[in-house]
Amino acid sequence: MNIKTTKENNITIIAIDGRLDTLTSPELNEKINELAPDSDRIILDLTQLEYISSAGIRSIVSAHKLMADKGGFAVKAPNENVMEIITLTGISEVIEIIE
Repeated sequence: MNIKTTKENNITIIAIDGRLDTLTSPELNEKINELAPDSDRIILDLTQLEYISSAGIRSIVSAHKLMADKGGFAVKAPNENVMEIITLTGISEVIEIIE
């Protein structure tokens, strides 16, 4: 998994590619925890994400909780397979999804 971050108007965009699973989710969690204090909002760009496991879903839920008192958290452009997992877990009812 590769992580690329950009920041504009205090909105941090974290783009990830590859797989978000047990091996890679700790790296994402660390990056989100590092960036959250100086961000009003975090958008996790999943355009290039190929696979997400339950550990990846936990990372998304944790980021959502972390940013709840600020400007919020959103997931951007998950592919069909990743969106299916997000929908099946029910978090699509809670987390903002940007197409």
